[in-house]
Amino acid sequence: MRITTTLSSLLFLLLSLPLPAAPQRIVSLTPHLTEQLFAIGAGAQLVAVDEASDWPAQTAQLPKVANFQSINLERLLALKPDLVVLWASGSERQVAQLQALQIPTLTVQSEHLADLPANLRQLGQATGHPDRADALAQQLTQQLNALRQQYQQQPPVRLLFQLWTPPLTTVAKGSWIQEAIELCGGDNPFADSPTPYPQINQEAVLQADPVLILTPQDASQLAIWQPWPNLAAVRRHQLVRINPDRLQRLTPRTLDGIRELCQVIADARAPHSH
Repeated sequence: MRITTTLSSLLFLLLSLPLPAAPQRIVSLTPHLTEQLFAIGAGAQLVAVDEASDWPAQTAQLPKVANFQSINLERLLALKPDLVVLWASGSERQVAQLQALQIPTLTVQSEHLADLPANLRQLGQATGHPDRADALAQQLTQQLNALRQQYQQQPPVRLLFQLWTPPLTTVAKGSWIQEAIELCGGDNPFADSPTPYPQINQEAVLQADPVLILTPQDASQLAIWQPWPNLAAVRRHQLVRINPDRLQRLTPRTLDGIRELCQVIADARAPHSH
């Protein structure tokens, strides 16, 4: 009887303990994570972001405490954050700095399209918005699957995704942009390069002869191909600029970027474009 009473008392005590409070002073040091935090309803908890975080519009009102090179630790400490969120890729030194100052950190792995719903759920759990994050993650997964079913079986379109120039840089396996290209039925001749964002030369592009060249840069950067009128993409007038933020940042808007990409590829596939 005494054991039962003790167990009941212990259970009552455990149930009576307050749950750990969700962080109320969050700093995001990565643009796509800033956008994800707003998307799951945690925007009001943000007290600062990095300089590249520019979406949604509310980020303009927040203090900027970091850029791609460094963190302004003095300014960050003055804000008394109870959680700093940052991208796991290439942030080891920043994480070490923050942990040395005993600031709680959350590193988020974002490498593949499948990481987007996982990121949202991870942030939802960490910030006290698990239900909204889970609902959004499910919605995005369904939309991604629908796009895959719609486009993946279409005839392939040989293309160059001109991520940057100069130097001339494209995407390959290991990049979520490459995964989006494959989902849309695009054929990237540089997909098997040893790095996710390989540098290539114009000769390799001329040899591959893509029928479509896309860039998230300013459209003027596509002018480098005009001296080669026999290049299929130039001959067919299929040099296209796409919205950079939708596809280059892994956020709910990435689905809009994939829709745009799929439509551009479908237009290049259409008979009138040949």
